[in-house]
Amino acid sequence: MSISALQVTREAATREFWRVLMGTLRERQVLRARPRQGGYVLPEARCAFSLPDRVIFVLDMQRLGGIPREMWLKHPIWKQWRAALDGRPVFVTDSAGLAVTVGREPLAPASRSKHTLPARILLTAAEIPDAPYCVRLGYDEKNQPLDLNLAQEQRAILMGGASGYGKTNTMKSFVMQLATKHTLDEIRFAIVDTKEVDFTGSIAHLPQLFTSIAYTLTAAEELIERVEAERVRRQRLMHQAQVSDWQQYNAKSDVPFPLLLLIVDEAADFKDDMATLINIARKGRAFGISLVLGTQRPDSKVISGQVTANLPTAIAFRTRTNGESRVILDRAGAEDLTRPGQALIFSNGWLKVQTLLVTDIEAFIHSDIHVQAPTLTDAETFLVCLAQEEYGGVFNIQRLYEDPQNVTATGYRVSKRQITKLAQRWEKCGWLTQPIDVTQPRQVTAEILSLTYPPLRPQKVVIR
Repeated sequence: MSISALQVTREAATREFWRVLMGTLRERQVLRARPRQGGYVLPEARCAFSLPDRVIFVLDMQRLGGIPREMWLKHPIWKQWRAALDGRPVFVTDSAGLAVTVGREPLAPASRSKHTLPARILLTAAEIPDAPYCVRLGYDEKNQPLDLNLAQEQRAILMGGASGYGKTNTMKSFVMQLATKHTLDEIRFAIVDTKEVDFTGSIAHLPQLFTSIAYTLTAAEELIERVEAERVRRQRLMHQAQVSDWQQYNAKSDVPFPLLLLIVDEAADFKDDMATLINIARKGRAFGISLVLGTQRPDSKVISGQVTANLPTAIAFRTRTNGESRVILDRAGAEDLTRPGQALIFSNGWLKVQTLLVTDIEAFIHSDIHVQAPTLTDAETFLVCLAQEEYGGVFNIQRLYEDPQNVTATGYRVSKRQITKLAQRWEKCGWLTQPIDVTQPRQVTAEILSLTYPPLRPQKVVIR
């Protein structure tokens, strides 16, 4: 082929590349419409450099077709361009100005991706790191495991992302891994779950719980304050022992401090308690108190700069917008994650990680962790005994609320809302029967009666 013919071919290819790039932008509907002219404002290239292996289009920064500068740098556009150009590599650089580079030849299939990760990586005992207080977050794109030390560098974590993309699953993974290898003298969990569906079942009866899991906003506020009170108590004891670190205190004391991990699953519910949570995050390291704060609604009014400054480790699952990504990570990118379990984290550079998936929680717990018997609070025991002894085992919410003993036996009236919440939770646990229809009352079961002290026996049902 002559030089002139080769030049013509390259020029034709250059024009074709530009036509495909513009067609893709039309398909994505990102161009600025011109209703009066009945068309779009097309971007223009100030010049094009035709090289043997690539074409570089230098864009005219005054004529970008109404497309914001940051939009040109988004990987989904690059991927669509690559697909439209039969696998040719396409990327945009931003230095003094924007430049779109298109490779002349498609990449060989074998070289498109050197490292791939499965969409699901299950949490098993083999995945749990041996190091104390370390958990495995997942694997990066080079198939290398990424572990976090929740007692040291990663002891204050902000975790966010849209519902269903892995945030709560990862919190469960942390709990399972730590509960498997640490005794209650080594670790305690303080868990807030106002959705009342995520940390239930056997998780609610782990021996390492600091106190009962908080399922209501009132209980959550009390739990957060109790953790702060524990921090103050540890601070006082460490001052008396003249040590500045909880592990130094443990080396001297006959009653060591376990690591206390506070998990709050939805930060947006706790605007009034955010100052306390920030204080725990800021001061907790010296006293052996760690915090994982999660949110599926990243809002800059709730997750302020003060929050991110005191929770230096950020993990973002897929977000709805790049604004939400910036709230969590202080950068865009999480909005481009494509599947559940994928997350972005900064660890010696930005990493995309496929997190571990928790599947059969009950089997995992019962095979690796000794679960203590469930217990009832005094108020819960009172309600069960009242239903059994006064109503023949019928758990009637209205009658239990209105019963005169609801005041005299407990010193305060258990609210109807509290009784309703308990009834719903106990039905899920199988501690109350589930009515077939509205004419059938709930009844206490032998299992919940065995949890009272002394244990009660079932009676003949008397419907009043």
